[in-house]
Amino acid sequence: MMLDSFAWMEYFMGTPKGEKVQKLVDDDSQLYTSPIVVAEIYSKSLRTDGNAEERKDFIMKRCAVVAFDVKISVEAAKIHAQNRVKTHDFGLADAIILASARSRKIKVLTGDPHFKNFKDAVML
Repeated sequence: MMLDSFAWMEYFMGTPKGEKVQKLVDDDSQLYTSPIVVAEIYSKSLRTDGNAEERKDFIMKRCAVVAFDVKISVEAAKIHAQNRVKTHDFGLADAIILASARSRKIKVLTGDPHFKNFKDAVML
């Protein structure tokens, strides 16, 4: 399972949705993340409570990072182009996360409404 930025922020904030994420984080299942998720969490943490470095370290300790390579970048571009037609604010970061998950044949755990119509997303 790939945890996206939405899932991680819910976890770090201790929300009810974050409690669902915590069950995955606390068990022994293999979790993945994308470098773009680390960047989003780091930035958000710098802007809110300053816990950026601790959160980055925790994510890196708990998750395998799916390297962002040319194959994933091309797949992300295709996902982005297709979905921008339907959803004007569908971001490239979301496309990168989805392409990264697909490269490992895993699902994305998220609460981000941009993912609601993707079969490879599990909504919180």
